[in-house]
Amino acid sequence: MRPWPRLPIFVAAAFSTLLAAGSSTPSSLPRLPAPVPDTASAAVMQVTVDGERWLRATQAALDEPAEIVMPFAQSGELGVAEAAAYEFAASGGQTLEITLDRTGAEAGGPIYVEVFRVVDVLGQALHERLTALRPGASSVKTRLPSDGTYHVLVQTGASSAADYRLMLELGAALPFPVVGAKAASIRGLFGASRDSGRRHHAGVDIFVQRLTPVLAVAAGRAMPARDALGGNTVWLNTAGTSYYYAHLDRVAVREQQQVKVGDVLGYVGNTGNAGGTPSHLHFGVYRWGREPIDPLPLLVGQRFEKGTAVSADAGG
Repeated sequence: MRPWPRLPIFVAAAFSTLLAAGSSTPSSLPRLPAPVPDTASAAVMQVTVDGERWLRATQAALDEPAEIVMPFAQSGELGVAEAAAYEFAASGGQTLEITLDRTGAEAGGPIYVEVFRVVDVLGQALHERLTALRPGASSVKTRLPSDGTYHVLVQTGASSAADYRLMLELGAALPFPVVGAKAASIRGLFGASRDSGRRHHAGVDIFVQRLTPVLAVAAGRAMPARDALGGNTVWLNTAGTSYYYAHLDRVAVREQQQVKVGDVLGYVGNTGNAGGTPSHLHFGVYRWGREPIDPLPLLVGQRFEKGTAVSADAGG
């Protein structure tokens, strides 16, 4: 309710003077205006209520996201101020590509899409907002800053429901390390058993013609070496990550040489324990202080094949 207006100071003083002089109280005083319902305040209160409901839906969705495997496609329906969140793991440098079909939105109601990185702070999972789909846009791409867990939030407006169709894909984080080779050239996969189960394959094997040039996938320092297992090798050291090239016929860099992306490091061969096998490059990725990781998603991404129909609900 709107507060009553305060009487001006000079009016109060005049009343005091009349009473002191013995004057009778006036038979009628000016009436103050009756309070009028404040429609603006009511509207503000409603916006506040809607906003709080919207924020609660956001938090609830991010607290209990649906775990998905990339690539992923989903058709869904959200009521007024409802939200859905999708959780996936990704590697730093991968490109997240989001495609949204808004044609099912009722009466042009808004659909909001946001991307968050989940950050552990003193044992508590916090959400760092990375990017969002612009109003009216149908797609967005963003490079993911680190290995870890990410959430994609889809939410309707505070006063409208909507249908939607969402597609999430991860692009490659690295250029291909062999000149002219394609994903089909990768045949030796990460984690495969080696030496009768005594060890596991810590990279991928890319089978191409002998003496095909191999390329630096990042800027860093080259460390050529030779050992019985890898034969002629090059370690490419960058901040936080090292890339391992093995079984080279010969190397093309010197100790501690600074290289940039695309520089030739050596040439494909079958040295080391690959003698007698077709020529190939063994390529490994090592995060400092951690176990080796699978290079495959970094090289080819996790995408739907071009030209193939994607079902309404697809993943992995």
